[in-house]
Amino acid sequence: MRLPLLLTLGTLPLLLACPSSDEGAGGGASTSGPSEMEQKAMEKGCPTMHSLPGQYIKVVGNAPDHKYRFELLEDGGGMTAWYIDGGFTKTVMQGEKRESDWQFTEVPDARKKASFEAGAEPLRRLYVEPRLEKCALRVSKIEVTKADGKDVEKGQPGFVEYVRFPKNHEMTFRPCTEPVFLYDAAQDAGVAGKQVEELGTPKIDHMLGEAIPVAAWSDAAADGAESCSFDMDLYFDDMPVQEGGKAVPAGDVKDGKRQWLVPAWKAPYSGNHHFEIHRYKTCDGGQRELLGVACLEAVLN
Repeated sequence: MRLPLLLTLGTLPLLLACPSSDEGAGGGASTSGPSEMEQKAMEKGCPTMHSLPGQYIKVVGNAPDHKYRFELLEDGGGMTAWYIDGGFTKTVMQGEKRESDWQFTEVPDARKKASFEAGAEPLRRLYVEPRLEKCALRVSKIEVTKADGKDVEKGQPGFVEYVRFPKNHEMTFRPCTEPVFLYDAAQDAGVAGKQVEELGTPKIDHMLGEAIPVAAWSDAAADGAESCSFDMDLYFDDMPVQEGGKAVPAGDVKDGKRQWLVPAWKAPYSGNHHFEIHRYKTCDGGQRELLGVACLEAVLN
């Protein structure tokens, strides 16, 4: 199992000799297409208002920090962000294009949406502006609260820069869609269901170990036909686990539940750690299809 990766400045495309300009987002970009300045920047791999999708990492001074990163994805005519802000939680944010930047606002679940509408809990918001002269994005973090039926923004001082994430370092950016279970709950769907019923989530505090049973459970009928093959990719603390990138076969079906089991996950490090299973199916020789992303941030002692 790989330990957390420390990225160095030498791995980052921090200075790509992008065109110098005092203008921020796109050198006077128009809605009809990239300006000449943007086209030159795009040729060098720099983010512009017309080439924003991709993965990014935070840089302060000369120090990159992989705990702060995000991925921007095209979403029809808009854009979605998967945002990681110093931990393992991936926040989904919906983008709105403006004249010289993009505004991304957290997409809350039902509980948080109700809390936000009641004025009790803020949502996260980012303003993302390409800086051609630095081949980087200038990112401002904002909190949005609801007061008298209107959105009220409260910003943090200043901004930080993000550059494109290095291609030779793999990390997961995908948000979680379902739970992971450890120890007894990984081996018995009934125990897993009882944990969720009693706690609302899987049990998070566990013993660390050299061979921890880890699993996700799914409805086998919903996964797809029995003729399909099922496998998974594994991540620990957002880093890929399996050496050589080989997928791990899914486990057996028991009482209609498919067990996505890793019988001996090595996690001998104390503290908060993130277990992540990406579930896939492949049918009739077709393409591998993602079924879900199962996760648990566990406290190991």
